[in-house]
Amino acid sequence: MIQDHELLRRYAETGDETSFAELVRRHVSLVYSAALRQVNGDAHLAQEVAQIVFADLARKAGALARHRVLAGWLFTSTRYAAAKLVRGAQRRRAHEAEAELMQEIVHDDRANAPDWAKVQPVLDAALAELGETDRTAVLLRFFEGRDYAGVGARLGLSDNTARMRVERAMEKLRVALDRRGVTSTTAALALALGNQAVVAAPAGLAATVTGAALGSAAAVGSGAAVLTFMSMTKMQFGIAAAVIALGVGGVAVQVKSNAVLRDELAELRGPSDIAALEAENERLTRIANEVRALRADDAELARLEEEAAKLKAQMGETARVAAVKTKGVELRPLSGEILPAAKVEVQPKPTFQAQPVYPAAFRSAGVEGKALIEFVVDADGKVRDATAVSFTHQEFAASAVEAVSKWEFIPGQKAGLAVNTRLKMPFLFTYRKGNSAPKMGDWF
Repeated sequence: MIQDHELLRRYAETGDETSFAELVRRHVSLVYSAALRQVNGDAHLAQEVAQIVFADLARKAGALARHRVLAGWLFTSTRYAAAKLVRGAQRRRAHEAEAELMQEIVHDDRANAPDWAKVQPVLDAALAELGETDRTAVLLRFFEGRDYAGVGARLGLSDNTARMRVERAMEKLRVALDRRGVTSTTAALALALGNQAVVAAPAGLAATVTGAALGSAAAVGSGAAVLTFMSMTKMQFGIAAAVIALGVGGVAVQVKSNAVLRDELAELRGPSDIAALEAENERLTRIANEVRALRADDAELARLEEEAAKLKAQMGETARVAAVKTKGVELRPLSGEILPAAKVEVQPKPTFQAQPVYPAAFRSAGVEGKALIEFVVDADGKVRDATAVSFTHQEFAASAVEAVSKWEFIPGQKAGLAVNTRLKMPFLFTYRKGNSAPKMGDWF
């Protein structure tokens, strides 16, 4: 079987639409199922998400061809696309009466599977918490239905190593779900995912998505094309989909020409159905325009991420400044030699030790970590130059530095004189119910 990345390379380099159609056929159920969960069971909206994801895949085929495994990229892209469409769902609610009916059908299905009804609303958020390798292993095993040999082949692992990788990833997923109130064993969770995680995409969706994605890619290449989606899901005579992309230069990507298609419709269903189809085209065109408008949100998201990075850097600077002052009193410049702890005859003795504050957001999420703080106890017993030399999270480092900067000591001595002493202190931030105070080690 030809690998995904090879099919994508063929399409990117030669425009081989057959190769791209095979990619869509392989992965459309995975994308559709993830989208269906993200949009709360709205089947029509899930199909639109699938079209957006595969259109994006077609446009980025050249860059993504180097990815040996597409499942992770498709999952992440589906989450982003679904989030954008959900934000605009209120504006489109008047046009989605059929989607509400589908939601009722899905709701009835959930009533017959109470355990899955608890897992489904939080499954994608829990999956997103996993590392990329763990998430890919779970997607390959349970969402693409591969055995351990198949998972190992895609990840470059032996069968046994692939099995252990999947089991570890499933345990992490179980813990993530447990934090969201879904209690289960790993084995039961695996059974639920195997039976429920992937919902078969509606008949004809692969053809619709393929045409839409290829049409979108062709429209971008022409520079001034208008894409029109023609949904054929209501037609009982078996025509799955038709997509027409009309460019300024007259470039068109279509399943059949307009004239032939109109003749067939007139013969099989009559004039009234042609009018209904045209109305459906106009509705989908409006939706496509709204999607393009929502994509402008990407720039705002990038800006917010940049601001978040700057705020983290400022937190580190704030912690550094805290080391210069103790209880609001400016310290005089440090003078004299600084000795390591091993060369001091009498070690500094603490008289006051402030406890680091466990960051509230990390405590509530159960996030644990550590920080190693280096500092100088001067000849007056004051702490100087407290710095995090290693840490798992910037927030833990900042909390530990702020606390150590407030400590007071009886200074260390050598030859009977008070001296400056350099020390290191490890802090372990471990959350336990009823006790969330970070643990301190021994300085050295």
